[in-house]
Parts: sequence; structure tokens; C-alpha cells
Amino acid sequence: MARDLAIVGGGASGLSAAVFTGRYGLDTVVLDGGVSAIRQCVLLENFLGFPGGIPPETFLELGREQAELAGCEIRDGMVETVERTDDGFRVGTMDGGEIEANRVVAASAYDDEYLSAFDGELTDVERNGRTAVDGLYLTGTLGDDAEHQAIVNAGDGARTALALIRDVRREDEGRWEDPADYYYDWAVEPGRYGGPEWESHIEDLVAESAPETATETELEHAVELLKREHLTMELGEEERSEREKRGRQLLRKHLLEESE
Repeated sequence: MARDLAIVGGGASGLSAAVFTGRYGLDTVVLDGGVSAIRQCVLLENFLGFPGGIPPETFLELGREQAELAGCEIRDGMVETVERTDDGFRVGTMDGGEIEANRVVAASAYDDEYLSAFDGELTDVERNGRTAVDGLYLTGTLGDDAEHQAIVNAGDGARTALALIRDVRREDEGRWEDPADYYYDWAVEPGRYGGPEWESHIEDLVAESAPETATETELEHAVELLKREHLTMELGEEERSEREKRGRQLLRKHLLEESE
């Protein structure tokens, strides 16, 4: 069966995109050729959250674990080809493997020869990574106005993932324009959402985007879906404490391994 998404590249942009798409529930596989640009550094010193710097390998290990924790699969292997199929794309690796995917994010740093089947079609890439080829996105150093800085590329990967998720919401889930775009990935205090004013905002947002042919039942369903989606972002104290504890343990594991 086809995967929802194949991401080519296991550096900052590819892993960042994977965290977002995995957390949304997309069946995501990351194909890592092992040549991330970050490995050119001896110490990554300008990535927010790591005062004093962090070794590139530790940074990538943390990124891989976070993507896997979000539900993604990480595969080691160099991608050789990406081709269109009737239903999406076929990604071929140098070891002869093939992966069918509905969408592809190209997030490799140095090699883009695997995109040769799309020559002439990738000249006008949007800031969020969308291209003229439906379902194919470019991010990181392959995107327009690229910067060879890990933190910038991580942001580019996240931006592209959000654009892709919103496309999924419109094209695959059949959501109307505004409800599809009204998506953010975060955890909030209980009570952040709810109440008459918030419910009225959701109802107006859905109504303004609904087609004239929408039935009352369809409107109600769209409103309830958006409300339920946002209420699940609320995180109780016990669950928040457990997640914070898990996060500290994972950080400690990788950072202590590096210091030993």
C-alpha cells in the first residue's frame, strides 16, 4: 500500500517536516542518505535551545527519535529516482528498493538528481514548498531563498509540512478552505478553547467558507469536527507532567551518551 508521504532527506528540514506530518497522523517514511549538511559542522552552536552547542550527530539522533516518537519510519538509504504514478509517486533507492507514496517532500541538501523526471517543472517553488507538480514539495536547501543554516532549514521543513497538511485537509479530507487552513500543532491549557465567543468564531469561520450548496447537516458536521479537533489540543496537568518527564528522559539519554 502507498504511504501517505515519503520525505527524502534526514537532516534538519526533513526531520522537522516529519515531526509535523507524523503528529498529524500521516503515514510518513523518511529516507536518510546519511549526508546531511549538518555533518559538515564539528559543533552546532546557533540552534536555539542548546546553549554551548550540540554535536551534529547528537542533534540528528534527537531529531530521528522525535520523528519516530511522532509515528514516522526512518530508513537509511540513498534515493535514486522519484517518478509519477497514477496515484502519486514511486521513490526508488540505490539498493533497488521502491516506495509508493501519495506525496513527496524533497529535503535533501546536495543531491537533486533524483528529481530529473520533473525537469522544467520545479522552477517556481512557493515559500511554503509547494511546486507546480501536485503532491511534490521542496524544502530546506532545495527551496527558494535557501539558507545553509540548520535552524532556518528546520523552520522551512515545518512550514512545508503545514502546507502539506492543509492540502491533505482540503484534497483528501474534503474540508472547505478556511477550516482546512485553520490548523496549528500545539498543546494548550484546559479551558483554552470553548465558550460562546469561541464557538461563534468557529461557526462563522465554517459558514464563510462553505459552498452555497452545503446542507445544514454538512455545516454542523464541519463545525463539530473543528471544535473537537481543537479541544483535543488541551492537555491536562497529569498528561502534561508525564510528557515533560518523558522529554527530559530522552534528552538526558542522548546528552549523557555523548558525554561518556
